[in-house]
Amino acid sequence: MLIRTRAIILHALKYTESSVIVHTYTEEHGRMAYMVNGARSKKSVLRSGLLQPLSIVELETEFNHKKDIQRIKESSIGYAFTSIPYDPSKNALSLFIAELLYRAFKEPHADKSVYLFLSQSICILDIAENGIGNFHLVFMMQLSRFLGFEPHAETISEHAYFDLQNGIFTAQQGFSQYLDQSDSRLFAALIPINYENMGQIRFTKEEKARLLSGLLAYYKLHVSNFTHIKSLDVMSQLFN
Repeated sequence: MLIRTRAIILHALKYTESSVIVHTYTEEHGRMAYMVNGARSKKSVLRSGLLQPLSIVELETEFNHKKDIQRIKESSIGYAFTSIPYDPSKNALSLFIAELLYRAFKEPHADKSVYLFLSQSICILDIAENGIGNFHLVFMMQLSRFLGFEPHAETISEHAYFDLQNGIFTAQQGFSQYLDQSDSRLFAALIPINYENMGQIRFTKEEKARLLSGLLAYYKLHVSNFTHIKSLDVMSQLFN
């Protein structure tokens, strides 16, 4: 069955000398993998120039629900980047976010609201001029809502600890895993920040490192088999 869908490139894995398996997040099916033969060839159905992490592409695919890896019939650019491939900071962010999504979404499950959030976030990153150093933190906090473990902001209090297991702020520690009071205050400060005002917020390098560490700990508790993000080291050198 032929299906047309928009897709976000997450990861390309070399399969043979001339073929790759491309992992994507699609509008129609959620997480989906495709076999691309002759990826380096000018005649490839998905040319190497479209394999940039977070690239938004239009695909016509031969969909078979019995197969884990699908085939692409045709492809085209869905959104033309203006800065991400050319800006070292944005490029590092795109690598980190693509790997984060690759590890966070594991099953083919259609959710167009997720696709809309992801595609809009990518476009915002591409055109943003301010607050780039906060983008990944805001993105991870907002993504947690779509993954089902958004922190309960209504539980914030001045002297609270953030309970990583239950996603709430509490006055005292129990048997769960917690951020300390200082990191909990940073977490509480991050929650209301969005893409529109992220350029107005000033976190120090140390604070951003602590926030990222807390967010990754939070994800590891709530996303099964959430392994180490390899691109983290490069990205951290730029933003922490």
